[in-house]
Amino acid sequence: MKKQKRFNRNWTKRNFGLGHKPGYAAKVALAQAYGGSDHYYTRFTHHSRFEHYLDWLSELDPPIRDLRKITLAHAIEYSEALANSVASGDMKVSYAQNLVSTLNTVMRAVRQDQAIWLSPADVVGKRSYIRTSLPLATWDKVIEAVQLAEAKGNFRGASLVLLWRAFGMRFREAALADLPRLKAEADTYNAVWILDGTKGGFKSEKRRIQIESVQWQSLDYALHTISDSGSCLIDGNNSLKEFLNRHANPMRPILKQVGIQCPKDLRAENFIEVYERTSGQLAPLKQSGAFDREADSVGREVVGHQGGHKRPTVASSYVGKRDRTNRDVEVAKP
Repeated sequence: MKKQKRFNRNWTKRNFGLGHKPGYAAKVALAQAYGGSDHYYTRFTHHSRFEHYLDWLSELDPPIRDLRKITLAHAIEYSEALANSVASGDMKVSYAQNLVSTLNTVMRAVRQDQAIWLSPADVVGKRSYIRTSLPLATWDKVIEAVQLAEAKGNFRGASLVLLWRAFGMRFREAALADLPRLKAEADTYNAVWILDGTKGGFKSEKRRIQIESVQWQSLDYALHTISDSGSCLIDGNNSLKEFLNRHANPMRPILKQVGIQCPKDLRAENFIEVYERTSGQLAPLKQSGAFDREADSVGREVVGHQGGHKRPTVASSYVGKRDRTNRDVEVAKP
């Protein structure tokens, strides 16, 4: 493994001596903070979001291209610009909060102090974790996305999309899933357990996914994209980084092309189906009529387990707001 070059902070040099360009300096600082060979996806995400801030700095008069010159006043002015974008409807509050959080993280990594830090919720507003719009990630659109990916030779990217939609997996869970193990479990139990790449290392035996037609087909497709000696989608690549750049990132514009806004919508569409199947009623996002709170609780608990969450309240971010009272129950077909 190539030894990472170590940069020491130097307040007399441009970008604290971390590099000539601020973007590169931020990347170096994040690598030192998280470890050069660890947490690649986290570092990649922070660096991508920080580019938004650097673009904003470059438009100032005069522009700022040296991280040493960034002050708390600049951070506050940036957050005000984000808050205005949220107020005008041009940006979601969740994304604005993420941008502020990244600013905090990168500046702490660069400066090695917390002199530049803002509360995301205080400066751009509190986010809602309750989904208010349908994901619209239907299987017709998924198949269209798969066909477009196949036309470009990106079969592993296509597999990633199928696993997201069929199993409700997160990115790392789909990329690192032990596919032969899932196949063996499916053959034996007609169900699988999501154990690889889980968020925060949280694993639960309750995260049991029943295997039906779409799961079988998606798993079979993914198995045919890996080598005979491989076990997961990234087995033929050197790293998660290469898999992300070569196979995962190219799927984002394809998803948008077919009308699916982001990978999380695939996961949400899956959990709406899970909720409706287990509760016997339409997801709150789809209905304003009959509502059975007891059945709703059952559906949310199953969604929480299958989504890999420790609490069922997170289900609101997939299926919508829980009604406060029962309404006359008229069970609707999912």
